[in-house]
Amino acid sequence: MKLRKLKLPIVALFAVLFGFSTAHAVMEVEGRYWFTNLDSSFKSSSTSIIGTEIDLVNDLGIDDKKNFWEGRVSLNLGSSKLRYAYMPLSWSGSKDLTKSVVFAGKTYSASTKVDTELDIKYHRLGLEYDIIDTLGNKFGVIFDVKYFVIDASVKADALGFNESESVKAPVPTIGLAAQVALPFSFNVGAEATGITLGKGKYLFDGEVTVSVQPASFLAASVSYRMLKLHLEDGDDMGEIKLKGPYMMLRAGF
Repeated sequence: MKLRKLKLPIVALFAVLFGFSTAHAVMEVEGRYWFTNLDSSFKSSSTSIIGTEIDLVNDLGIDDKKNFWEGRVSLNLGSSKLRYAYMPLSWSGSKDLTKSVVFAGKTYSASTKVDTELDIKYHRLGLEYDIIDTLGNKFGVIFDVKYFVIDASVKADALGFNESESVKAPVPTIGLAAQVALPFSFNVGAEATGITLGKGKYLFDGEVTVSVQPASFLAASVSYRMLKLHLEDGDDMGEIKLKGPYMMLRAGF
């Protein structure tokens, strides 16, 4: 009797999953490779000394072109999709300053060699709800939380300076997603999410995608994406803007 009671919910669970899988994969795993162009600046002040706004590329010699991978996992729940994404970002640069700058209360004079590192870990957890989902055409809303862990350091061995700043920023966002089916298993899609808390704090993450889906469980695409985060807190400021094309491969199970 106990075995029969146990079998019933298991059978029901497999029936539900099988019902989902006939129209959609229950789970999707997605890999991306992003060719980025960086435009970023920041300012770090101490209690009594206001920092200089520093351009990472022009002032500190960080390479503005670098490529990154991103992994995504999605769980389809009928008209809804639970999504998680993770992308590690990292830059470093070394340059003799052409002007004096102030970072975290320390003054770095012109001609000083400065070594810089910037590391960002980007987590994204959200829910997409498709209001329309028919014949490959979709339109839906996205609710998610983006979590940034940002570590920046500026070091000048000649001056004995080694200053660093860390920021952890959870950012709730809302957005829209759409897809239009085309002949020969192609489709065009776009999504954009963001939030603004006034001029000092805002986030935008948007992309346009052209995909081909040769089988129900496999898709590949080329896309263009822009991600911009701007944070101000008193006399401190940080802005990171990334844009560029990426390639994606997605498999469903």
